[in-house]
Parts: sequence; structure tokens; C-alpha cells
Amino acid sequence: MTENASPPASRPATPAPRSRLPLMIGLMAFVGGVWLLLDSYGMNIPPFKRMWPMFLILGGLASAVDYFFLSRRPRSAGGATSFIGFGVLGFAITLGYTTWGRFLDWLPSFPTILGLGFLTTWVAGGRRDGSLMFAGLVMVGLGLMGYAARFDVLQRILPSAQIIWAFILLLGGGFLIWRTFAPKK
Repeated sequence: MTENASPPASRPATPAPRSRLPLMIGLMAFVGGVWLLLDSYGMNIPPFKRMWPMFLILGGLASAVDYFFLSRRPRSAGGATSFIGFGVLGFAITLGYTTWGRFLDWLPSFPTILGLGFLTTWVAGGRRDGSLMFAGLVMVGLGLMGYAARFDVLQRILPSAQIIWAFILLLGGGFLIWRTFAPKK
């Protein structure tokens, strides 16, 4: 061993993983504070009962910021997709594009949005967990079948429920079989 050997390089301390919850709460509190301040000064701002979906979208944006700039957790990417999807659905209701009375018309949005969230999580996670992909495809398939059952135009465009299920099962099963035999890295 030589006398001039440098000591081993110390590794920088890894920061503790951050939670998106403080980011979401902080963003929502900030926007809520701006809202109340503008209202107290007599600004003509929309009533809260029409704008509540904005907080879902803010939660989705906070999750996206968490994924892209802070933690790179796949669940944050899936959460961003789901929060933003439900926020858009909320705005469709509060702004009059649909109504609570037409619940069955937009009910298929729930499994579709959740399925897209699962698929986003699967892609963001490096496409490793086949169960997320399968759950996402099943949920999106359920949503598509729900829309097709409600709207004649979609019944003519979309394949039958049996064909949609066949493709979901073929894709999901094929993927799981492929993952079983794929070489491990």
C-alpha cells in the first residue's frame, strides 16, 4: 500500500424519499388561499361548487411533479393520471356537459380512468408487474363495454363485449406467459 493513496470516496447521503402528500396539500392550500383572498377583495371568481374538480387536477399535477422531479415512484405517475381523469370528469359534471341524473352515461368513466391509472403505473414502473397491465386492460375493457352498452354510435364502432374480453385475455395471458419465459436480467 502506498502512502499517497487517497481515502475511499465517501458516497453522498441519499435523501429520504419524499411524499407527494405534503406537495398535494401545500398546492391545494396555496390555491385555496389565493381563491379566498381574491374573493375577499370582491374579485368575480367562480363559486366553489363549480370549481371543486380543480383540486383533483391539482392533486394530479402534484403527483406528476412528484414522479418527474422528486421520487420517480411509478404510483405517482398512475396517481397523476387518475386524479386528472377524475378532475376532468368532475368538470364535465359541474360545467353542465353531463349531469348527476345521467349517471349511467358517465359511469363507465370510473373503470376507464382507473384502468388508465394502472397502465400508467405499469409503464412508469418499467413494465415489470404484469398484474398492473392486466388489471389496467380489464378496467379499460370494462369501461369500453359500458360505453358501448349506453351509446348506439359506439355499439356500431366498437367490437362486441365478447371480442373485447377475448383481446383483453389474450393480451394479458400472452404477456404473463412471455414474462414467465423471458430471460431474467
